[in-house]
Amino acid sequence: MRVLKSYGTQGGVIVSTASIPEDFEISEPVFIDFDELPVPFFIEEFKPHGSTKAFLKLEDVDSLQDAEELVGREIYFSIEEEDDFADFAGLEVFDAKTSRRVGTVAEYVDIPSNPCLEVRLADTGDSVLLPCHEDLVDSIDEKKGRIYLTIPEGLLQ
Repeated sequence: MRVLKSYGTQGGVIVSTASIPEDFEISEPVFIDFDELPVPFFIEEFKPHGSTKAFLKLEDVDSLQDAEELVGREIYFSIEEEDDFADFAGLEVFDAKTSRRVGTVAEYVDIPSNPCLEVRLADTGDSVLLPCHEDLVDSIDEKKGRIYLTIPEGLLQ
């Protein structure tokens, strides 16, 4: 569902209804991304407005200015989890360039726009955060329990 335009001066908006799921519950929060983070909003009012649009009033959106800030944004009915890397705890980390064992993944740290792996270093036992972007993951060998990362220079020194 996308916010098409503001409606009135009390924070209402007109939204497209093309992607509303059949099991849509007005009592459940919806989410709008601000600075790449999903922010929950509860619905105060929802009224069909023609066959493909609806009037929507969200809690804490109480002015024309607040509503204008939402125009053009997508509204989600649930947060999509991107846990592609979340199950990496326990994997052995290897440097993709040198094939040298770096350490073991202690946990996945979901920092917005900068996901990282907390790695316990093999030689010192210290922990370090390594970026875990898909461009830096060279390969994963699930059978051997290994992940090969392209580690940016200077992170392990």
